Amino acid sequence: MRRFFVISFIFLSAVYCSNPFAPPRAGRGSLAPILPQNCATCPDEVNAANVLSNFKYAYENRDIDIYENCLDHDFIFVYTDQDREGQIETVEIPRDGSSGDIYRTTGLFDAFSEIRLDTWVPARQDSEAVTTPEHPGEIWEVWLVTFYLSLRDLTGAYSYQQFEASGMALFKIRKSPDGYWRIVRWEDHSFSR
Repeated sequence: MRRFFVISFIFLSAVYCSNPFAPPRAGRGSLAPILPQNCATCPDEVNAANVLSNFKYAYENRDIDIYENCLDHDFIFVYTDQDREGQIETVEIPRDGSSGDIYRTTGLFDAFSEIRLDTWVPARQDSEAVTTPEHPGEIWEVWLVTFYLSLRDLTGAYSYQQFEASGMALFKIRKSPDGYWRIVRWEDHSFSR
């Protein structure tokens, strides 16, 4: 009977000392997985850098909730498509909807069991000033990121597919109406292998 109480005590201690709602622990890095995107006392570039760090974390951990929080409601993803009927076309993908970026990224996270951004080198560019006609009254942080992305289906759910891409991406980040800094425009300048 005493053994039962000891085992019960250990089990209950383990259950009550864990928090099932706690955010996931960081992977191999030493940084917390979710950095603040609304630090009132931080310079704009710190909040913008935190957004990019959270973006990388979301990709590598396939966390659509953190990813979605990195995107502004007016978010646009821009890339050049060179495969459609031999023509070069600039494509703009909105944030939401059945063909939107969040829908597509959810599919990407589901299809690949391993997503790695082994190279991720953000470099701050000159900010876009409040006088810019595209966004009067707002300052946008601009960051150029050099990256190497690898996607792998290790489970075989999608025929063990693997893809790689490297290049640069231009991110424009602004303070959203709710006070959080988020990506408003992502221009992809990469090539696949």
